[in-house]
Amino acid sequence: MLIFSPAFSQNNPPPQKSPVEIAAQQADRLQIDLKLNDYQTFLADSVLQANIAGVTQEFERMRLGGMQNPDSYREVQNKWRIKTEEAFEKFMTTEQFERYLRISGVSAKERKKRMEKK
Repeated sequence: MLIFSPAFSQNNPPPQKSPVEIAAQQADRLQIDLKLNDYQTFLADSVLQANIAGVTQEFERMRLGGMQNPDSYREVQNKWRIKTEEAFEKFMTTEQFERYLRISGVSAKERKKRMEKK
């Protein structure tokens, strides 16, 4: 029975979460990690819903168009990451935004550059 378990799991992947579900989970995590108030959490959830749906749709258009270049996908992902950061920066405090950049994996050099603009 154990031999067939991996094959079974490959044939029945877990259901994919919708952008709304993903956004809600990420917003909840940000609320805890960044100590966002309820309104900030609502805004984060709204931004994430729109941007996750946007990047998903753009990836799907690329896939349907036969695009297979990983660099193109990274470029699109980076574009949407920047959109998300710009939106978050508008409603987060300086400390929250700096922490968001840090936990998002933005390098210290890039964080410093971003925070100097603010």
